[in-house]
Amino acid sequence: MSIITILLVLPLLGALLMLFLNKQPQLAKYVALLCSGAVLLGSLVLLAGYDLTASDYQFWQSSEWFPAFGVSFTVGLDSLSLPLFMLTTLLCFLVVVYSWDVTERAPFYYGLLLLLETGVLGVFSALDFFLFYIFWEIVLIPMFFLIGIWGGERRSYASMKFLIYTHVASLVMVLAIGAMYFKAASVLGYYTFSIPEITSVGFDLSFQLLVFPALLFAFCVKLPVVPVHTWLPDAHVEAPTAASVLLAGVLLKMGGYGLIRVAYLINPQAAQQYTWLVVLLALLSIVYGSFAAFTQDDLKKLIAYSSISHMGFVLIGIASFEEHAVMGAVFQMVAHGLISAMLFMGCGVIQHHAGTRLISRLGGLYGKMPAAMTMLVLAFFASMGIPGFMGFFAEFSVMLGVYHAFGLLVLLVALGAVLAVGYYLWAFQRVAFGALPAGLANCKDIHWYELAPMLALLVLTIYFGLQPNVLLAYMSDSVDRLVSLVSTMM
Repeated sequence: MSIITILLVLPLLGALLMLFLNKQPQLAKYVALLCSGAVLLGSLVLLAGYDLTASDYQFWQSSEWFPAFGVSFTVGLDSLSLPLFMLTTLLCFLVVVYSWDVTERAPFYYGLLLLLETGVLGVFSALDFFLFYIFWEIVLIPMFFLIGIWGGERRSYASMKFLIYTHVASLVMVLAIGAMYFKAASVLGYYTFSIPEITSVGFDLSFQLLVFPALLFAFCVKLPVVPVHTWLPDAHVEAPTAASVLLAGVLLKMGGYGLIRVAYLINPQAAQQYTWLVVLLALLSIVYGSFAAFTQDDLKKLIAYSSISHMGFVLIGIASFEEHAVMGAVFQMVAHGLISAMLFMGCGVIQHHAGTRLISRLGGLYGKMPAAMTMLVLAFFASMGIPGFMGFFAEFSVMLGVYHAFGLLVLLVALGAVLAVGYYLWAFQRVAFGALPAGLANCKDIHWYELAPMLALLVLTIYFGLQPNVLLAYMSDSVDRLVSLVSTMM
């Protein structure tokens, strides 16, 4: 049994154990902390053993499952999936710490967090399409219940909208996977769901032109991309803070990961043919997301639209097929995972302590919550792309590559970065300064279990912002593979 399999089983066992802890909520959170902490430590061991000089999948395990259909339990990691795998283990652990005061149906709550961790880790490590789809669908279940049970007033609507949008996208994805499965069999002479084997087939252009749009739609819904984005703001607004952190931090990255791993690496010729469609969708997301953020009174909704804009950077970076931009896109996925987690945690602190997230009802909080406001403004700086934070390197790399690939279209990408400065400073000025509303006179500052995860994220965001090469070393092989694959076909 490989270390990846162990790390997939641990949180699943923890989730199952929660079934027997219904009357012991205090014990449940310690079990969740132990399981998520063990997975994080295990992933650090995995990171330490990763060979940067190897270009193939590592920690490989493959066992026959349904051999008659070519289904196997195959897992492994490469330079694309490893950073996202590590990001998931980190955020799941920090979310458990951040949720330390949860008492309502605590065992079920923590069990869902652990089940979600298993699903996301499975998506990033599965090397069999059948297994990949199972883990992809598993992720939907805990997020649906987290929003539907612990969410806000419109939680039923938001959770159902999330499920419908993402499940419809999943069905489109599985149809495309099925098409590739049968087409690959006609070339290979046998049926297999193996992602590496199907990737190596080299489908003809006419087939790629049919499959790529389906995959593009499926993964753009998950990313999400305008105009299939409307589920995300509703889900974020109604979701509890922990769910928002994982939704923005890792679930959206499943869309970017799928685009590269499945849509682009398997169908590179079609991807080139659809380049301008993808670029149009990316620019629409960047600009629309930024302008929409300006109009929001709910701080959480503002951050949600900011995520749509920042995921547009990922999409246009991938679509450019230019080394700097693709590297920036992959780097942005990790950077946004860390930064968005800080943003939603900071927003959650305001909600928990002030009782509202509406900017029009807030003000003067710096005097009452100096530590919380300091952490929030640093998170805003990171998301703005201020030099010294991860976001700067990611956005600069994307814009450099976009300029090389598309010339002056980079100005629209830059507009998204400029607007981010505006809406974040506008929001912070109204939340932190000015007159303190009478109802907020008794606000308390941030708790230790809220501050500790945000500090950890801040340190990592600054460290990788100042030392990006440490992270780039784990990403370069996959980026080179995509860029070289396309360059050989041009």
